[in-house]
Amino acid sequence: MTKQLKLFWVAFSISFVGALPIGTLNTSIANFALNNDVAGAAWFAFAAILVEVVIVRIGLVVVDHLVRLKKLFKILSIVFCIAILMLAYKTLWAAFHMHNFRDVLPFARINPFYSGLLLSLLNPLHLPFWMGWTAVLKNRKVLSNETRDYNIFIIAIGTGTLLSFIIYGVVGNYLMNILKAQHNLINWILGLTLLMTGLVQAYKLIAAQIQLNRNQMKKSAQILLVFLAPLVIGLASCTPRYKPRLSSQQGINFKTISLADAQALAKAENKPLFVFAHASWCPTCKQMEQEVLIKQELGKAYNPSLVNVAIDIDSGDGKKLKEQYPIRATPTLFFFNADGSLAKKLEGFTTADFLLAEKGTLTKQ
Repeated sequence: MTKQLKLFWVAFSISFVGALPIGTLNTSIANFALNNDVAGAAWFAFAAILVEVVIVRIGLVVVDHLVRLKKLFKILSIVFCIAILMLAYKTLWAAFHMHNFRDVLPFARINPFYSGLLLSLLNPLHLPFWMGWTAVLKNRKVLSNETRDYNIFIIAIGTGTLLSFIIYGVVGNYLMNILKAQHNLINWILGLTLLMTGLVQAYKLIAAQIQLNRNQMKKSAQILLVFLAPLVIGLASCTPRYKPRLSSQQGINFKTISLADAQALAKAENKPLFVFAHASWCPTCKQMEQEVLIKQELGKAYNPSLVNVAIDIDSGDGKKLKEQYPIRATPTLFFFNADGSLAKKLEGFTTADFLLAEKGTLTKQ
């Protein structure tokens, strides 16, 4: 293996492995995949990687002055700790209140390129992480001060980060339907991961300040976990369960009858049947109820022309529905013809305009 190839492989491996742990950058990529936004994911990744390689390239120039940068590294570590703990709080708060995964990520609703730039710029670990590895690689004679080695180093870093982003995007896209049904679970996992990361970072800063030895640090960490674990478990167990309103003054009125009775009623009245299959743990179901199903135009279109019923997929009726028609995401919206045959099946969040258009196709049959 040539020296340059070894340098590329080492830098690529460090970058790839370093980008794999859950963080705001790779979870943002997964979020784009969940929303089928390939272009957004590409622009976000490009911006994030661009910032990283530019920071590293600038850092290579000042790597020999690391002593002067120790104070900066300390400040960046404190900023990182505070930012991670704030994001952990926001994520766990969203999990407790059953908010969507997208609503947790910072800058998720602005242009993907600018979002990638901002999140990558605000990541205080880029500089200390790569400056530390640069010093190690230089000491081991893997990286020299030649411009060619610097260029190979930068390309390898960008390639490694890109591969990790691709994995998050592909996995997110592959598991799209499953993950869409588990927004709350994602929030809990991400929140707990960020919380532990922030607490570990804070503990290291405090331990370094008061100069604890390893045994004292280990004992203190164990005590912290003993108190933290029950607290988080208790918080998770208190997560409110979603119960949709089965009637609305202006939106769709869902009949409080069984699925079998709803099918019989639809057949007797010669009307299509609309089934809103939801789950008590589904924030997207809650979002649809609060933002879509209450719209007056939907009530005027659906109430007189269709039989509407809401079914919890964990109930007896819901389990029967899942056996006959596999449900891969929540909510799932079923449209049945008056004779009981399935006309259409929609998965995930659906807009009012789309529901109005779908209703129009049913009444034309």
